[in-house]
Amino acid sequence: MNDQTTGQEVKTNGAAAPTDITIPLRRPIVAHGEEIKELKLRELTAGDIDRIGNPVLIGIYEDNPKVHFDNKVMTNMISHLASVPPSSVKAMHTKDWNNAAWALMGFFTPDM
Repeated sequence: MNDQTTGQEVKTNGAAAPTDITIPLRRPIVAHGEEIKELKLRELTAGDIDRIGNPVLIGIYEDNPKVHFDNKVMTNMISHLASVPPSSVKAMHTKDWNNAAWALMGFFTPDM
């Protein structure tokens, strides 16, 4: 895989290449006094998990394993990664919030 900005080979040891995530919003939100039509989430780091917490809980010991989101932690993680206040994230359309949460989920699951 090549880096789009440098054209250099990116080695990932089978993992997905680092990436930022852009979530188009159904209706704009206001953050820092500006209207935002898309949310740009930077790539997550281990330090972000240490600082904010892990918003994805996987119930592997259930009869049917399920993924659960800790909603408050996920809202804070989205806020942190997008550099917008939590109040702006809370104003998002529910589908946009869910799109952001599911887009981030892969950062919290191991490579299998």
